[in-house]
Amino acid sequence: MICPLGSFAQEVSLDSLKTLLPEKTGKDRILLLNELATGLRESDQTEAMAFSREADSLAKIMEDFSGQSRAQENMGWIFYRKGQWQKSFDYSKSAYDLAVKANDKLQAARLMNNMGALYYEQQNYQMAIQQFKKGYELATEVNDLSTRIRSLNNVALNFVQTGQLDSAESYASRSIQLNVNAGTPYLTSFAHRVMGDVFLARGQYDSAQAIYERSLKMSRTQGIKSFEAGVLHRLGNAYLLDGKFDQAEDLLTYSIKLCEENGFLDELSKSHRYLAKVYENKGDIQKAFIHQSQFLVLNDSLVNKSNRDRLALLQGMFEENLEESELELLKAQNENQSYRLKTSRKYAIFFAVTAIVISVLGIRLFVMNKNVRSINADLLAQQKKIEEQNQALELQSNQLREMNETKNKLFSILGHDLRGPVEQVKSVVDLLLAGHLEKEEFNELLGVLSKDIDSVNFTLINTLKWSMAQMEGFKLNPSHFDLRAVVDNSLKLLEASFKAKSLTVFNQMESKVEVFADQDLIEVVIRNILNNAVKFSNTGDAVTIFSERDDNWSYWCVLDQGVGMTEDQVQLLLSDSYSLTKSRPGTNKEKGSGLGLQLAKEFTRKCGGEITIDSHPGHGTKFCIKLPVAQQSVEQIQSV
Repeated sequence: MICPLGSFAQEVSLDSLKTLLPEKTGKDRILLLNELATGLRESDQTEAMAFSREADSLAKIMEDFSGQSRAQENMGWIFYRKGQWQKSFDYSKSAYDLAVKANDKLQAARLMNNMGALYYEQQNYQMAIQQFKKGYELATEVNDLSTRIRSLNNVALNFVQTGQLDSAESYASRSIQLNVNAGTPYLTSFAHRVMGDVFLARGQYDSAQAIYERSLKMSRTQGIKSFEAGVLHRLGNAYLLDGKFDQAEDLLTYSIKLCEENGFLDELSKSHRYLAKVYENKGDIQKAFIHQSQFLVLNDSLVNKSNRDRLALLQGMFEENLEESELELLKAQNENQSYRLKTSRKYAIFFAVTAIVISVLGIRLFVMNKNVRSINADLLAQQKKIEEQNQALELQSNQLREMNETKNKLFSILGHDLRGPVEQVKSVVDLLLAGHLEKEEFNELLGVLSKDIDSVNFTLINTLKWSMAQMEGFKLNPSHFDLRAVVDNSLKLLEASFKAKSLTVFNQMESKVEVFADQDLIEVVIRNILNNAVKFSNTGDAVTIFSERDDNWSYWCVLDQGVGMTEDQVQLLLSDSYSLTKSRPGTNKEKGSGLGLQLAKEFTRKCGGEITIDSHPGHGTKFCIKLPVAQQSVEQIQSV
């Protein structure tokens, strides 16, 4: 959660300010309305929005650009807190334009923090850090301590997200030091929470607990339940990691109750997740399963909403840039047309004069020839500029269309391939709870439910891995590891699938196959290739796994006896273009998302390797991946 403005330690209480409101008019009323909205926007957003709208209307009538900017900044932050990022972006940008028009550096500094918060929600942490640092510089110029502290807290939070813990600690410490004289408990508690995140990430659990407890005490003193919820699940996790399971259980149970009462879904999701781990460590598997299930349901909903909101925000920012480019193009076209009209008038005057003064025709022709060349050169330059802008607009339009197509395909996968199995599981559970199923009947359905859950889990893993690979700032983590161990683990996970089709597995790999790649990505590649072999094999077939190596590369292959593929299908899978295609059903009508083999191809290439496919319809398929064995291929991996 990004640090808000933090005007909780005003010398005059909010109740006192409200009593002054009926007496105020003009700019004094605008100022008071904005102060009330800023003070309430974290605790009572409905009332804060009402004050902001009144301030915006009055400021617009009185042409008070600073007051209008402050009102729209508050509205933008309220929409940000509600998760309506596109509206937040629109109001924040309008507020920034008004602040620049009024030459109000303090207001501009506050809005730099709002824009940084939106980049934070895009997970573009480097750009967010730049915005918050600009906000700090502007606040320093006008000597506004509160905004300086807010900016430092937000920079520290983003450094935690990027794993730059020393930098995060430095900025959080500076914030705490500055706040000694500021008397702002909320900003101090936020800085302590960030400092706790730093120590937790370092594994210094005692220090993290002490700092979180101090931050929790501050938030409770101020009565800010949203911030209290943000500290509770962090402190509960610190107790969990330190082995203090009873303390973690009590704290996280209270956190769940608080979050449910106030609708804090993100904090509620995390509290269920950590409480499930607490019960797992205490050996209470039933309670662990209940809380893990609740976490999965909440997290799935939050991830889907976050993806939709992030795509909407990105699309809104992109469309704004597109509109600005279109305006520039229209302006250039109008200037070109105006220039042509002026030139035509010059020609008319010239010919009228030449009809009267024929004696100077030669000189006039020479001058006009020179002018025409200059005019033609200008026109050609204008035409070239217009063509370049047209090309840029066409490229941006294609990018936006591809983004929308990919978004629609991804939502189709989530809606079609996940909804069916989940609804089937839910219907069986509902029948059981309603008493319409006997225990024996339920036990007979467990096998079907297990397959549905495995299908959902497999599709979710592929979808999340694909989504992460598309994000800005996605980084590879290459290392040396044993490919044989990865394959053995994947075979255990797919053991039920092999048995369901009575498949025989011949694992002829070497006892140890060392490679240098990103292990997480290669695990996804291995599992998808093995799953594909099971999916398209006939009952009773054999699947053969073997490996080879030379001085620089390791080769891993899977050979099945299944239905095979045509040459066109193989070429489509191996092409450089990326597409989410409709998955073919397996030999037992197994469904898929269409992501599996695309992920295998893309992740293998990201790790500096290559994938090959040899297949013939009716005679099976051989998949082979080639991976580097040593670190000399790091430059190749990073350049992919």
